[in-house]
Amino acid sequence: MFVVFGEKMYGKVDRVPGLCYVITKFAHLNFVPLFPTGGYIVIKGSESGGDFRGKPIGVSLKSVFVGYVRFWVGLITLISGAVAGGQLFNHANLTPVPPLATGLLLVVALCAVLTLLIPGKVGGAVQLTTHVGSVVLYILFDGAGKGFVAGEVATGQGVLLAANAALLIFGLTRLCDHAGPARRRQLMQELGMEVPPEDAEPRQEDRWEPWDESEDRKRR
Repeated sequence: MFVVFGEKMYGKVDRVPGLCYVITKFAHLNFVPLFPTGGYIVIKGSESGGDFRGKPIGVSLKSVFVGYVRFWVGLITLISGAVAGGQLFNHANLTPVPPLATGLLLVVALCAVLTLLIPGKVGGAVQLTTHVGSVVLYILFDGAGKGFVAGEVATGQGVLLAANAALLIFGLTRLCDHAGPARRRQLMQELGMEVPPEDAEPRQEDRWEPWDESEDRKRR
């Protein structure tokens, strides 16, 4: 049996655009994350192979959580999606369904895989496409489920719903992608960078001059 044991990075969170992000190094067995061994701030663009420039920090619980969730939920999404796709594809050849169903099934499967690989807003848009396509598939196969394979089609639809639920949970981890203002300042301080004062950027309401009624009367 082939066994790989080592360390690998998971759980990329708290991105500061153009500057850095936080990630956790996990001990892994065959690339399955076991337990965290350290947290790091990584300078964006410094990654080369398994090396990077950055600074070790305390383990980020957010990064650890995201690392576990993205791996296991992503795995559940792939397995349940493959099972649902296999069942529905098989029944598409046995029951009268619109020709659109088979092609859409392949598109949804591709989008689901891309959702797990593409970060940011683009990945979110692909995920939305996956969910919408899955709803259409469910409706298309719902009519086919009235035939002699009704129970098996219903099973395929149920697994499709489970795959979408797992993919939705995966998508929610995108909320952890970007660092908020306070976290951004903290990471910059950790890197020894000059942090602008909190009042450097005026508030929106401070950008407007106060209303001068006397000047308004002069204009009239």
